[in-house]
Parts: sequence; C-alpha cells; structure tokens
Amino acid sequence: MASKPLISFDEIAEDSPFFMDTESLPDWGDVFENENPMQLEIGFGNGKFLIEIAAREPGCNFVGMDFYHKGIRKVITRINKLQMKNTRIVYGDAREKISLLFKDESLDRIYINFPDPWPKKRHYKRRLIKPPFVDLVTRKLISGGEVHIATDNESYALEILDFFEAEAQLKNKLGAGVFRGDRVDLPRSKYENNFINAGDKIYYLDFVKIS
Repeated sequence: MASKPLISFDEIAEDSPFFMDTESLPDWGDVFENENPMQLEIGFGNGKFLIEIAAREPGCNFVGMDFYHKGIRKVITRINKLQMKNTRIVYGDAREKISLLFKDESLDRIYINFPDPWPKKRHYKRRLIKPPFVDLVTRKLISGGEVHIATDNESYALEILDFFEAEAQLKNKLGAGVFRGDRVDLPRSKYENNFINAGDKIYYLDFVKIS
C-alpha cells in the first residue's frame, strides 16, 4: 500500500496561521497583534512543554523552533485545535534562524530542553550549544532575560555550564558551578518525564542576563 504523501510546509502555512516559514525578520507585533513579552523554545519535540507553558502564560507570546518535519506537523495540528493565538511555530536550525528572526534584546526567555547530546566523542562538534551559540542567545535576550536548559547527559551538562559561565553578560542564578536539582515551576517535556520515570538524573541550568 502506497504511503500517504507528506504535507508540504507551504500547505501548512496556507492552512494554519500559527506556522511560519520565513527567511526575514518578522514584525512580531503585527504577527501576534500585541507587544507582549516574547519567549522562545528551541527544539520543542512533540510540543508538550511549549503548549503547556503557552497555555499557562497567555500574557506572553511564544515561538517554537525545530527542524523535525513530522514533529512540526503534529504540533501545528494541536495548536490549530486549541487555537493558541499566542503561539507560533518556525521551521529551521536555531543556529541560523535566531539571527534572522529576532532583534537583539527582544526575547524575555529562551528554553532549550534536552538538546541532542551527540554522545560519541567524534560527534561533539555537532552539539548545538557552543560558545558562538551562547553569544547569539545572549545578544537576543533583554537585560534581565533568562535562559533555561535541561539535559540528562552529564558530559554535555558540564560543557554547557562552562560555556555559559564563560559569558560575562550571563549569571548562573544558583551560583557558579551549580546545577538546579529540580524544576517544579515549569512544565515537563515528554523526554523529561521519561527520564524521571526511569530514575535518570537531569541537569538543569538557569542563567540570567545581567547587562
């Protein structure tokens, strides 16, 4: 039996006002029809975290960014059903898209939940979070803006900690070298629940832009 053809992003954009596939800076005030604070989730997976936090904070605008086609289609379907007017989905690699889509000092919060750890040493170079990326997200945060990260991979967690603490404009909210032990004030992603149920340790990092 022939497989069902995939829906193109052009078709998704036509059918849903919540999907954006753009290569230029949007006027986010026009997109959301308000000037509410902006928050970004990088790599939203099945969308559980993004949808829950957007529902919890209707006074904020949320952008979810991912390059996994199947996941994007599923999340768009859920957002369409819920008519979540404070949420937009963007396709693309965060390392390229963030510079295009957001002005400096325009984001209140950035969430990065369980980025691919690429655990084999020869693949470390593929990891998302490197010093140039830390510089990028720092520039996009407002003064007092925050970045929240979660990973279950210890070596990646230590690497991320080093990279973020080396950025002069960022401060570890719990103190130098300290990971957060739990995160009860934010929704849990699908992966987070899986790791917790399996008894795995999760490393949480919270940083704030101080200037």
